[in-house]
Amino acid sequence: MSFETLDLKFKYRSDADQIHADFYSKVMERAVQYDRAVGYFTSGSLSVIARGLEAFLHSDGYIRLIANPHLTAEDIESIRLGYRAKYDVVASSLLRQIDMCEETIREDTLNTLAWLIFEDKLDLKIAFTDNNSLYHEKFGIFYDQNGRRIAFSGSANETLGGIRDNFEKIDVFWKDYDKTRIDDMVDDFDRLWNNTTNGLTVIDMPDILKEKIAGYKKERKPIKRPEIKPRPYQQEAIDAVKANNWNGILEMATGTGKTITSLIIANEFFKEQDRIFLTIIVPFTHLVEQWEDNCRTLGFTNFTTCFGSKKSWYGKLQTDVRDFNVGIIRKHVAITTYRSAASEEFNSLIEKIKGKGFLIADECHYFGVSSLRDNKLGGMDAKLGLSATPDRWWDEAGTSYIKDFFGDTVYEYDMKTAIQNGALTEYTYKPFIIDLTEDELERYERYTKRLITLFGQEKPDPEEISDLNRKRALILSKAENKKEKLFSIFREKVRDEVSHTLVYCAPGEVEIITSELAKLGYRVHRFDSKVSLEDRMQILKSFDDGSIQILVAIKCLDEGVDVPSTRTAYFLASTSNPREFVQRRGRILRTYPGKNIAEIFDFVVLPGNASDQLFKSVASKEIPRFAEFSQYAINSYHAREIVGRELRAYSLEYLMDKLPWEVYREFQSTMGAI
Repeated sequence: MSFETLDLKFKYRSDADQIHADFYSKVMERAVQYDRAVGYFTSGSLSVIARGLEAFLHSDGYIRLIANPHLTAEDIESIRLGYRAKYDVVASSLLRQIDMCEETIREDTLNTLAWLIFEDKLDLKIAFTDNNSLYHEKFGIFYDQNGRRIAFSGSANETLGGIRDNFEKIDVFWKDYDKTRIDDMVDDFDRLWNNTTNGLTVIDMPDILKEKIAGYKKERKPIKRPEIKPRPYQQEAIDAVKANNWNGILEMATGTGKTITSLIIANEFFKEQDRIFLTIIVPFTHLVEQWEDNCRTLGFTNFTTCFGSKKSWYGKLQTDVRDFNVGIIRKHVAITTYRSAASEEFNSLIEKIKGKGFLIADECHYFGVSSLRDNKLGGMDAKLGLSATPDRWWDEAGTSYIKDFFGDTVYEYDMKTAIQNGALTEYTYKPFIIDLTEDELERYERYTKRLITLFGQEKPDPEEISDLNRKRALILSKAENKKEKLFSIFREKVRDEVSHTLVYCAPGEVEIITSELAKLGYRVHRFDSKVSLEDRMQILKSFDDGSIQILVAIKCLDEGVDVPSTRTAYFLASTSNPREFVQRRGRILRTYPGKNIAEIFDFVVLPGNASDQLFKSVASKEIPRFAEFSQYAINSYHAREIVGRELRAYSLEYLMDKLPWEVYREFQSTMGAI
């Protein structure tokens, strides 16, 4: 490969070009050497030139890089690993396993950085100015196999922002008449590399790791972290866990600060034990970064994130566990998902932690899934489960396993107390009574009759029962009259007065609801699994500042995602599982500046055109949610009046006092309700 047929421009500017794609990657995939002098460097820059870098490496390419000392802690550790691997058999065996393809480079930049150094594909030096100012110049030279050169200079740093995100400009030199300029840049770089540039000291990376970076970092002013003082109820939770030998479950209402409480407990453990390997398991990948941010707020600085491709985290976790065991590091955090936590690779490494292991299981009801039953995490010194609702719905074995593993609930802080103490916002609750259409009623009745027949058999088919129950639930969730009621409500509203509103709908209905609300003139956005993790953060930011008035969601906001600015929520769909709707309510009740009260609107299916038996069947599914929501609402009496009128005709008013778990236990005792 050579530069001869490359079609280049004399400049690349962000208003007209994608500098990373139009220049960097295109040139790099034809190059065999890349010399770069730059103010700032981070490993994230590798991800955006992954395609070109893969071809570059397959051509046995070599990079010489000179930068200033402002490196991230993560990059410093990766660089340290890369240089250590040259002399350390264990570290080098890890790095040899990396398949240096485009996907690996893009998804695992830290290991890529270490591998490049270990394989002598990258040499890195650090430039210091003699007058303590900042080394900040930016230029580079590419070489092809025939000795042709392409030089460039401009504003872009070798960072993710500099290459991809910022508005930048670079000037490019490759023509014959540019030879003098190119020669001058080559000479400048060689003098830098050989440490013969006036006013600068350029030092090899292994030396800088041992001496200069350590000294430089000590000279910097320490970052002032906000002092986190636990609220009185959080302190009670902390004391309860400590008194129970660092084990147990915190059963605290959604929105009351379980995350911060658990991390304060972990810090208390560290203060007492002087070491901690903290392992945090979360339900979804988008919560990994959220937990990492909270950890940093509490003073944790070293992380391994373990999710996705095992190649992207296995080597680093192996190194971190080993370094912890031999005393190189005293305080480390590994954050993973339940899916990755169930893997043999993760368990085999965590099992090797020699003492002072601390496990936090966020939304610990997930810990009862069958795939985690054979885990090797039980040897942890401390095990803490977090959940507003730790019991598993229709899974007694899973619930028992959770309690056997973590122990019983050591502290409980319920919704009522949280609202009374101001930890959560007060709320109003208004139920809308919804009828089924004739077609929906006919299908619901047909499925119900079949269920009655099945339960009358000696050996009913559990799969058919599950399928029929799912179909009945979908009829209630997707009842056509719910959407018509919702749209009629928003037609009557003053558009500019609507803000910070959530609409929870059934699967498959996000698009139609989002589209219809947009037609009514509202600034609305979907928030479901089709929205990328990167876009979610921007959407939530726009929702917070009011740029987006309404979010239409299915399950993405159910667990872990913070949307405290929400003031109003419409519940079009919800399963009978209380964990789902209790957590949704908790997210809406989170405190927020200027938010004094929240509003919940619930679409309750009570078909007035149904038979007595069918009405009771539907009511038994819908009313437990009403009972839960109405009990703590400031307008509870009025809400009960609305629903009571519908139930009174069938002598079912007593259902309004039966909470979800009471109904669940009755269902258990009767082998299911029809």
